[in-house]
Amino acid sequence: MIKSFKKFILVVLFITAFQVSKAQYVDILPYAGYQFAANVDVWYGTTAGRLHFNPAGNYGVGLDLVLPYNGIAISFSFTNAQTSLTFRENFQPEEELFDVSQQYYMFGVNKEMELDNDRIRPFGGLILGWTTVNPDDPDNPSRGNVSKFTVGLRGGVKFFISDRIGLFARARMLLPVQWAGGGIWFGGGGGGTSLSVGSSIISGDVGGGLIISIGSK
Repeated sequence: MIKSFKKFILVVLFITAFQVSKAQYVDILPYAGYQFAANVDVWYGTTAGRLHFNPAGNYGVGLDLVLPYNGIAISFSFTNAQTSLTFRENFQPEEELFDVSQQYYMFGVNKEMELDNDRIRPFGGLILGWTTVNPDDPDNPSRGNVSKFTVGLRGGVKFFISDRIGLFARARMLLPVQWAGGGIWFGGGGGGTSLSVGSSIISGDVGGGLIISIGSK
């Protein structure tokens, strides 16, 4: 699954590199935001319960390569969040696990809509990529990271103060896909046991930041 996805990424990057030369302009998008909590049902052995990713602030940077095709843009973004995990076994109190960092590597295609006021540009589109979760467990530093194929939607609005500088706000729905199974750890005491996962993690965030536009418009 991961190997096939990496091959797909390489093909998309090759096609994208060809399109970059055709870009009208590039919007550089540093941003900060807020990542919502997420839950996933898990089980290992005879134990079942719910793993909880706590809400957290996040930050990152994006690129929108706007092509001369009716406001179509190719997007790239990197987002980092520092959060923590808890686990609630069925009919038991919630247990604190450990801190984790999450990195989202996403690309996609957006449509930027044209309005009468050309300084305001709503946008929306489909994104896909992968999510990496890195545990920070002082009781078991050997825990490995986990990467999952991720799909999502994004939408928002850009507001340009001048031809080169603006502000934007956006929201995303993110779904790290779990149907590959396994690959998430459990236990605060150092067991590092892999879990079977019963559903996709549905998450999302909101945020905004600065626009620095380069190129001819």
